[in-house]
Order: sequence, then C-alpha cells, then structure tokens
Amino acid sequence: METKKSKAKSNLISENQILYKVVSKKNYLDKTKAAKFYAQVQNTGRVSLGTIEEELEKSSSVTRGDVMSIMANLQDIVCKSLRNGNVVQLGDLGTLRVSVSSKGADTVSKFTAQNINKARVNFRAGTGLLNMIANLKYAKFNLPEATASDTEPDGKSDGKDSGNTKGDGTDTGGKTGGNIGGDSDEGKI
Repeated sequence: METKKSKAKSNLISENQILYKVVSKKNYLDKTKAAKFYAQVQNTGRVSLGTIEEELEKSSSVTRGDVMSIMANLQDIVCKSLRNGNVVQLGDLGTLRVSVSSKGADTVSKFTAQNINKARVNFRAGTGLLNMIANLKYAKFNLPEATASDTEPDGKSDGKDSGNTKGDGTDTGGKTGGNIGGDSDEGKI
C-alpha cells in the first residue's frame, strides 16, 4: 500500500528533480573574504535494500526471496573480488576499486605493509549514472521560516532571496558547476 508520503517521494524521483537549499560557506583559505552562498542538496530520504528488493521483484519475474538471495550473493562476490585486488565493473552503474593511503619511505626497500595507513573503496560513476546526472532538474527547498541561510554572513538580512537563480555567474560549489538559468527557482544546471 502506497502512502501519501511515499507517493510524494516517488513523484520527486520520477521527475528527475533534486531539491537544494542555500547555505553560507566561509572561505577558509582567505579569512578576510566574506562568506558566500552555495547550493547544497536537500536529501528527501533513504532507499533501503529492502525497498530495492521490492522494486526488483515488481519489475521482474523473480520472487522477493530470489532477489534477496541474489543481492546477498552480489555483496559477497563484490567483497571477495575487491579483497583479491580486482576492479569490479557494475555495468553502466560504475566501477568499484580499492585504494590505499600510506606513509612515505626513504627507499623502496624500507617500504613495508606497515607503511599503509588505511584502505578505502572508491566508486567511479558509469555512463548510466552520468547520463542521469546530466538530465537532472533542480528546485529550491523552501523552509517554512527564515533561517541562517536567509541572512548575510554577519547575521543581517539583505531583504533578498538568498538563492540567486538569475544566472549571474555565482559558483554553486559543485563539480558539475554552473548556474540555474531562467527566472524561476527551477531549472537545469
């Protein structure tokens, strides 16, 4: 049974729309410069593995138990493959690989496994995710009351909407960069 809340969330997802809020960020490299306002994604919730399993069951001919078994086996195979030093290609979703950070040694012969500080898993988006990102639309998340993000960095309100969406060249701080064009709070970056 679909609730109003889950229906609203699924509507947001089906529209390829990301909600953002505007936040003030200080320049820690040059403390003499005034803070600027940037976009920050407003997450709308989490999708659990159980939800993914339900969706896979609905969109295929396998049972939920089969999907659960496949997902558990996928996790085991990915972990085993990464542990063996392999790069795991997940189709158009992307790739997973292990990387390490380490302390430097003066010579190759002085470098040992003890120089390795930690390992991490890196994910690189594939064409499926990159295409999804390229087609996203953005809508401003409006808080019910004025917040710190609606004020100047000194705490005084400037009387204007802090989310400039007129395409004035303001850096959004994201890797995809760009501005929201047009005269509304909705648009494409």
